[in-house]
Amino acid sequence: MKSNIVKYFAVAVAAFGLAISAHAVKITGEINMAGSVTLDSSWLGTANGVTGFGPVVVGVAPTGDFAGTAGASVSWSTFSWNPPSTPVIPLWTFTSGPLTYSFDLLSLSVAQQDNSFLNLIGWGTLKITGFEDTVGTWSFTIPNAGGGQHANFDFTFANSQNAVVPDGGMTAMLLGAALSGLALLRRKLA
Repeated sequence: MKSNIVKYFAVAVAAFGLAISAHAVKITGEINMAGSVTLDSSWLGTANGVTGFGPVVVGVAPTGDFAGTAGASVSWSTFSWNPPSTPVIPLWTFTSGPLTYSFDLLSLSVAQQDNSFLNLIGWGTLKITGFEDTVGTWSFTIPNAGGGQHANFDFTFANSQNAVVPDGGMTAMLLGAALSGLALLRRKLA
């Protein structure tokens, strides 16, 4: 009987170990980027999309898992907001050291647009090599106090701490294994 108990315990420990190793760490922190942008209109208030990007770099104060990426060169894909061209996979990507960072644009809406200011917001999925894909919110802004031509933009991403991501059934499997083990143990002891 002790032999069977030890076997059940060993199986439960192995399953628990696999469950822990299967989950990567969620991405934390914020990243901002800045660079030049070309829109489909010379007036910010009538623009519907981005037709190109000039040099874009990670900003000076990335936090959390983005620390150490300041100044990295970023490749961007074009997109539109009227009508929205979602999803855009990836919207941007860059490599810093051994890690590759990318962002999939999944939701896009206009918070404000006139000849002085454009603010696009939404949510998407951030990916970093070795980390769990993390859902978060983003903002894309172009300030242009004088109207007319525009050249610079800012992009900010922050992870959503309240995002619920399914665990793929591992919790249910572990609970089932534990309950089965207890039932067998009870049957053997009774």
